[in-house]
Amino acid sequence: MKFIILSDIHGNIHALNACLNQIDKMNFDAIIWCGDYITDFFNSHEVIQKIQEYSKKYKSYIIAGNREKYIIEYEKRKESCNNEFSTAEENIRYTYELLTKKDLEWIKTLPDCLEINYNKKKIYVSHKCTYEKIQDCNYKIFGHSHKQYNFRRDNVRYINPGSIGISTDEIIGAQFSVLELNDDYEKIEEYQINYDIKVPIEELKQTALYNEGVKWGQLLVKELETGIDYPQICLKEYNRIKQEHHIKEESMEIWNVALNNIINS
Repeated sequence: MKFIILSDIHGNIHALNACLNQIDKMNFDAIIWCGDYITDFFNSHEVIQKIQEYSKKYKSYIIAGNREKYIIEYEKRKESCNNEFSTAEENIRYTYELLTKKDLEWIKTLPDCLEINYNKKKIYVSHKCTYEKIQDCNYKIFGHSHKQYNFRRDNVRYINPGSIGISTDEIIGAQFSVLELNDDYEKIEEYQINYDIKVPIEELKQTALYNEGVKWGQLLVKELETGIDYPQICLKEYNRIKQEHHIKEESMEIWNVALNNIINS
């Protein structure tokens, strides 16, 4: 049994297509989708369509990530949302406006986690790594951190396939992993796929996410170009400045200072 493991696409349809072009040439039995298919890049609708297309072609196990949950939470409270400064809200709002009603209904059907049983072996899938619910579990598959690795702990193999859309382990390109199992055989392969990152970068530069508000897209470009988590670096710088000057409330002015510090570093 061979499983393709995909995670953290974040609306980057170009990276996803590059991976799927490679996957289409491979022999496999099922695809495990580990969440965070949407937000950040502006092709979340197209990514959902592609996942739905491939789930019809191949056996698929699909769970929700935290970004899917953010969208559903936003839908519930969007009428009470305002335009006050929020680094997270802006990204979610832009994505929500790009999704269709059918996209949202599909997202709502996704489970938070699932178990796959194969030949007396249990695979537990969740978006974030957890050491819970691993009783009698042989494999723990997860995403979220955008870092590709695998390790064994207490007779459980943990597998993170990395990020398709935007890696944070200094890898420029897209990542996915493959788990192959037989009665007495285990093989894990880690793939890194090169594609033209200039295409999503140029698309991102034409959006409001890059040019307006908190300019989150500028940090995403830096991350895509380097494989370094610039959004988190900027958030830490923002909080550092607030703490240094004893500022408790959210501040666009302080955010702009932090953004300039990081972008121009």
